[in-house]
Amino acid sequence: MQIGVPRVLSFYYLFPLYRTFLSRLGIDFIETPASVAKDLDNLRLCPTDEPCISVKMAFAHSATLLSKDVDALFVPSVVSLEPDNYCCPKMMGLPSMLKAGFELPYSRIISPVIDVKDRPRTWESTWVDAGRQMGVTDDRRIRDALRQAIAAWRQAEQDMHRCGIPLRRMLDDWNAKGSPAGSVPTQPSWDRTSGLRSHVSDFSNSTAVMGHAYLINDLFGHTIIKYVSAYGPVILPEMISRDNSREHLKTIFEGEKMWTNEGHILGSCLYLIRNRKVGRIILVTAFACGPFSIIENYVLSEAENHGIPVLYLCVDEHTGEAGLITRLEAFIDSCKSRELRRSGDSAKPREPVGSWDAGGACESSNRTADGSRTVAPMASGTAGSPVGIVTMGNLDISLSALMKEFGVDAKIPQALSEDIVNAGKELAPEFICYPMVVLLGQMRALINQGVSLIIMVQGKGKCRLGWYAQVMEKILRRAGYPVRVLAFDSPFPLRVRGRQFFETWKQIVGVPKLTTIIRAVTLTLQKQALVDSSQDILREVRAREQVRGTGDKRYRVFLKDLEKATGLAGARQAFHRYRRDMKSIPITDQDPLKVALAGEIYVVNEPFVNKDVEKMLGSFEHRVRVYRTLDVTNWLNCHVFKAPGALTEYRRTAEAASDYLPVDVGGHGQESVGEAVRARMSGMDGVLHLFPFTCMPEIIAQSILVKVSNELDIPVLSLMISEQTGVAGLRTRLEAFCDMLEGRRKRFGNYLTGKERHAGL
Repeated sequence: MQIGVPRVLSFYYLFPLYRTFLSRLGIDFIETPASVAKDLDNLRLCPTDEPCISVKMAFAHSATLLSKDVDALFVPSVVSLEPDNYCCPKMMGLPSMLKAGFELPYSRIISPVIDVKDRPRTWESTWVDAGRQMGVTDDRRIRDALRQAIAAWRQAEQDMHRCGIPLRRMLDDWNAKGSPAGSVPTQPSWDRTSGLRSHVSDFSNSTAVMGHAYLINDLFGHTIIKYVSAYGPVILPEMISRDNSREHLKTIFEGEKMWTNEGHILGSCLYLIRNRKVGRIILVTAFACGPFSIIENYVLSEAENHGIPVLYLCVDEHTGEAGLITRLEAFIDSCKSRELRRSGDSAKPREPVGSWDAGGACESSNRTADGSRTVAPMASGTAGSPVGIVTMGNLDISLSALMKEFGVDAKIPQALSEDIVNAGKELAPEFICYPMVVLLGQMRALINQGVSLIIMVQGKGKCRLGWYAQVMEKILRRAGYPVRVLAFDSPFPLRVRGRQFFETWKQIVGVPKLTTIIRAVTLTLQKQALVDSSQDILREVRAREQVRGTGDKRYRVFLKDLEKATGLAGARQAFHRYRRDMKSIPITDQDPLKVALAGEIYVVNEPFVNKDVEKMLGSFEHRVRVYRTLDVTNWLNCHVFKAPGALTEYRRTAEAASDYLPVDVGGHGQESVGEAVRARMSGMDGVLHLFPFTCMPEIIAQSILVKVSNELDIPVLSLMISEQTGVAGLRTRLEAFCDMLEGRRKRFGNYLTGKERHAGL
């Protein structure tokens, strides 16, 4: 059996792991060489346009291996490489994307999981399964090979950091000094005088080329490094020790939760800048890279504080060598014109210049000696000032009720508008997703209303959302706004998160009586549940009402009544009146098209952002009944309260996705795939998939939904939403989609059997 390994894994520092593992098992394997310009012609093999160039290059390399008739591709799903954080979601979903894109059967792609964050180490069982899939029957032998592989991987990382070995050179030397592919490799002896030299005293001519290893050690990085090396030493992320990068990453609130590679890049930049070990920095990122849009703000801010010039280079398949060289030349020329004097004190490492974190305190000064974070006591912003709350959809109704019950003067942003979006766009990072753009605009509007403290809900995980509060605070402060942004995560499990949750709430509402807390929380959850239930009633009426718009008028009245309700009884009475009135609306006897709506929670639930897509569908000549399960109440029941019914539905959706995307890639990526599969089994006519520009989990889902659509014969329309999305263009695409669905229904009739319609998964 011959196994093919695409080179992108090597650039994730994993080559010692997979080479040792496969070699110890006696598996014959081949690897693709470094990328060349010709590989760019094969990026079209990726089924969608949105993935970054590194993912697309993995498709090109995999195609090369498949053309050589390898029996299977070996592509692990890289979930986490450290105990406290995750890797980029695209590396988690890469095996599933390749499997879907090339329509590979189970036997032709071997994808064990690397998940160091999984403390019970259950991920090791996936490597046993991989060994069996390659014909090895001795489980003990497989586990021994994995242990040796992990040891080789860790040792190689240490060698790169300790000896300053560039990854690409280490790859080449391993091939030259190690054993041929397919046999047991031996680790070469490294020249300890290479790389970053500790005795260098003048770092003014050194250049740090910082970016993902699969960019700076491949096609584009080779051009960049070759050029800048003529002007002095070149420092790469792999040359900086994990200890040094982690030490400086600790100065950022919850920096240990940063994605593994992005965290190391950020920590390395902070180490080099604060200790004056670099004269200039070149940040290299792929077009629309999600994690890099978070760390770039920290790097640029720190470099600005210390007077270090930074060049931000974004590459994609359209990037040419000549264009790269031109930008590099201009950058080096500008650096030469800066007279950086180094003498005495200026040559010594400086104390870090603090940047501001989500708690509002200086990050370099709110740490104790052991690195733990201290939280300064604070009240509702400054004395007498209101608290601002950013919202999504009609979430403002329940949040306003919560703050009112606690006696907090809360400000809610005015209705979303193009002006608010443009205000956010002015400050937002280039490749950040649309939700942050909107939230930044909301925050600027709140600040203009006199707000100095803003709260939002989030939780750190695989998606970028967990970093938005502190990144937006940093962005706003750099723009001159003296604002603090507090983030609330789930209090569960209480043993781990409870204390931090209640301490944060205490800063806002003080210490209210238990009866007040119960009344406030109950009323808030009830109002939110009624809002979400009312929307589903509205979807049913929109699809069948004789006079278009009747249901929407009654719905708007209900929202006003619900907002005015001061207690549970009043809220329920408003809902009962609404439901009674909606039942009395005359309806047609038409059988509407059934469309399932899936995607990212903010885009799906915010009408302004999605151009009120549900109302738009309800206005078409083709009657359309929209179905969706992704709302605030369901999210809370599943992820916060762990309600049995909600968890059961979530597991069913994840199980439905398992044949196509078995790994949770963060956000709602896996759910989007599962919802599409379940939509086919429940008799839906089609699926509408909405996601914001650069959303990592949904980009993975989008690629895989192509296969889901073809294999299950259910139309799926994936729409990427950004601030550039226009109503007219969106309406045209939706009308064409519904025309196609109506045509399918007329051609095939009720092509699903009753059993299929009601099966579910």
